[in-house]
Amino acid sequence: MTALPPFDSIQGEKLTHEQTAYLDGFFAGLRERGLTFANVMPNPVTQAATDSAASIFEERTKRELHPLDSYPLLLEHAAANKAPDKENIFRFKWHGLFFLTPHKEAFMCRLRLPGGVLKSFQLRELARVSQELTSGYVQITTRANFQLRLIEPRNAPEFLRRIQSVGLSSKGVGADNIRNITANPTAGLDPDELIDTLPLCNELAQIIANDRSLYDLPRKFNVAFEGGGLIGTVEDTNDIGLKAVRIDQPQKHGDSEIPVGVYF
Repeated sequence: MTALPPFDSIQGEKLTHEQTAYLDGFFAGLRERGLTFANVMPNPVTQAATDSAASIFEERTKRELHPLDSYPLLLEHAAANKAPDKENIFRFKWHGLFFLTPHKEAFMCRLRLPGGVLKSFQLRELARVSQELTSGYVQITTRANFQLRLIEPRNAPEFLRRIQSVGLSSKGVGADNIRNITANPTAGLDPDELIDTLPLCNELAQIIANDRSLYDLPRKFNVAFEGGGLIGTVEDTNDIGLKAVRIDQPQKHGDSEIPVGVYF
């Protein structure tokens, strides 16, 4: 004797043979246990512990004080020219400052340069800041970015003020944040490119800078735009790689048609 399900359709659609056979077995099992459909309740599930003791160090530190709110602590450390403790070494990365211990009692600062583009007046100020507040050198990274090293704790707020005064930022360049957004090195200049991706880089960077929910992602989260042309960005090695393609003929997509154009 089978235990037929108490319905033969779902949302107006008749059950298939496979669905009916599955439910037939399910209700037969209920009958063997002396249960009816109305008796079935979810099994209680033990909730995972969410207290701070069960979290890893980084998550506990973020829960105690969001790193973006740690700037007053940076000022306190600067006033005493004091090296940060373990928690604040982690938090200060949200401001672009990486403490170089045990090699040096100083910070390295990584900038945020969408598409790797700077103005000449920004470069001149970076040169002055490098000479006055850091090692005197500027490093170029693999994501078309700049880093400056050996910033003493007492100089960290002044360093941030100086770069911000010329429209540069180091906010959210390390730890659990989206790294520098890259584009084609010749974007906007390449006669063979399908689209200039620099405006898209800047637009996305502006969204990231003003959306707090994007400052709590997996570490080293990378985004790249590939606009075609002579020099690529190797966008397929990024977490999100947006590659421009040209459609020369209209294409059917279901009931709609994709017109000629450039798409990502």
